Amino acid sequence: MKKVVMFVFLLICVPSVLADWFYNSQNILVNIDLSSEIEVVPLTSNGYVDTATVNMTFFPKQTGTQELLNFYTNPKGELTDKTLKFTWKMPEAKIGFKVNADVKTTNTITKIKEKITFPIQELPEDVAAYTKPSETIDSGNENIIRLASELVKGEDDLYQAVFKIADWTKNNINYNLSTLTAEVSQKASWVLENRQGVCDELTSLFIAMLRAVGIPARFVSGIAYTNSELFTEKWGPHGWAEVYFPGYGWLPFDATYGQLGWIDPTHVKFRDSVDSDEPSTYYNWLGRNADLKTRKLDIKTNLIDKMGYYRTPLKLEASVLKEAVNLGSFNLVEATIENLNDFYYATELHLSKPKEVKISGSQDKGILLLPMEKKKVFWIMKVDSNLESKYSYTFPLIVSSSNNISSQTSFTANVREKYVPLEEIGQTAKLLDEEKEKEYSGNVILDCKTEKSEFYEYEDAELYCNVRNTGNIFLEDVDVCFKNSCKRISLGISQVKNAAFAINKSEIGSIQSPVTARNELVSKVSYASFKINDAPKIEIEELEFPVNISYGDNFTISFTIAKKSYSNPKDVEIALALNGIEKKWIISNLTESRKFALRFEGKQLVYGNNNYKMDVWYYDGLKKEYHAYKEFSILLSNVNLMQRLLLLSNKVGSISWNTINTIIIMVIVAAIVFIFVVMVLFRRDKGMQ
Repeated sequence: MKKVVMFVFLLICVPSVLADWFYNSQNILVNIDLSSEIEVVPLTSNGYVDTATVNMTFFPKQTGTQELLNFYTNPKGELTDKTLKFTWKMPEAKIGFKVNADVKTTNTITKIKEKITFPIQELPEDVAAYTKPSETIDSGNENIIRLASELVKGEDDLYQAVFKIADWTKNNINYNLSTLTAEVSQKASWVLENRQGVCDELTSLFIAMLRAVGIPARFVSGIAYTNSELFTEKWGPHGWAEVYFPGYGWLPFDATYGQLGWIDPTHVKFRDSVDSDEPSTYYNWLGRNADLKTRKLDIKTNLIDKMGYYRTPLKLEASVLKEAVNLGSFNLVEATIENLNDFYYATELHLSKPKEVKISGSQDKGILLLPMEKKKVFWIMKVDSNLESKYSYTFPLIVSSSNNISSQTSFTANVREKYVPLEEIGQTAKLLDEEKEKEYSGNVILDCKTEKSEFYEYEDAELYCNVRNTGNIFLEDVDVCFKNSCKRISLGISQVKNAAFAINKSEIGSIQSPVTARNELVSKVSYASFKINDAPKIEIEELEFPVNISYGDNFTISFTIAKKSYSNPKDVEIALALNGIEKKWIISNLTESRKFALRFEGKQLVYGNNNYKMDVWYYDGLKKEYHAYKEFSILLSNVNLMQRLLLLSNKVGSISWNTINTIIIMVIVAAIVFIFVVMVLFRRDKGMQ
């Protein structure tokens, strides 16, 4: 009996090349509208706000790749390079502010043409700050350090190292819009542990892993366009990273979008920061018995125009290993991609396929191409075994790059073809993905740590390293080096030896420093992570007060408790004393300088000089005590007799009540005598007349 096979061409859904404007436009012009509202909330019937200010850092800026064509604010704001300040005097119950800007972005890429050595040996002082852990980007976390070090192990090319960490983040962290991650920004260590997060959390982990291996990176926030079905609004707030490359500056890396070393022109930068959780808007007000209720910033973006066409030259060719297979068979699709540029270029290749074909692993493959380099990428696929046997199926496949360069291929499947098992395809994959020859350093374990994770500069501290040879070769003259100090050891098979290094405590802050073990056979790197705290220091600064006041005056004493150290002063007690009366404030952990403004009335003082003393007591983490103080004086003058009587009660702290009562009685008696004498004289004068 003859079997009839009918042919079916199966369709796939891929992004239309007509919609690639957000990747390949030379320029994009957008209008951005930012607005919010503040409500003045009196806490009592006489509550009021005298002055309210809003300091914004989250608004479009002028950069090398974006131009502010129009910039309008209502009310008029004070604009600097990084901040926009609005001020209201005696604001009404509700006040609003608005920023409207026309922004033109340019599609461009920084062209890195030669290898930059990794690890980075030297950095400018202002850039080195971006290698330190921060509150949300906790790059000092041991798990982050271990993973980052493993991802870049043996790597000597900075671009390759950054790419490996970005690619791992993109492929191993699940983009999740749950309330847990969307509403509350989680730490990088949490994202690593839970393997989920939104764009700012993916970026925080990416930055944390870079910093963990000494690569400077900062958080960038702004807006961007997406064609993802997860979002009803295509324009919205977005976070990505900028990574510092010595000799070139800051390069954009969007691990969420898979744009590594470049970003599409829909990305509009608003601000960069050390930490993703730094506030973007600060509200301050001066008043009495009143508060401010703020509303979330409303962001609206409209595309005005897209201009020109820009596409980085790449050559892409897709092919399949087997032109035809049986139902249920495995197959392999291969993409050959060639960089036609004389600079590094990273992209992501996406395989679009019909639903009847399943892919082993991810549909997306990140790839970094050196100048003029050609590479191969492959996917293992399996055809659905439950398809109708009377049909022959044609499966179209499209491989496309991040900037929508694409190549198409296809294969067929029907019952007449040979079955192709996984083992056959797997063997081919191994040949295509053959790794470099394994070095003996894989048999060396280098583990370094300090007795505790942080210590103060006045403490003695050492770094202890264990070196283990797990291989089968005797290692002669291995130099174990930390900073500028080296210890030479010889290590037999299965042996463990120790090396100790004194830590230079002049380098304050969180340290992630490489320790190396090297000889002609081995090159092993481990990262020591610890924190050096300087002695906490507080100074009383910006002390402002009136020198001379009158009884009816209201006045302000303002000062700043300035944090002058890297370490945080702890259990800070601020005491302001006058005439035996003391006011105190407690701050458990001073993370930044704090400004105080205290309101007083002239009638609260004593006649003459009022001598104030301000003491600040604080401690470090080991309960060592420190002290700062200031003294100043305010003169109360222009006081009449009755006011002086009223002021006597302000001396309670320094004069006894008996003394006060005696003075009052004496004043009353003197007044009565004075009145009596006046009356007598008045009557005598009248009698003489």
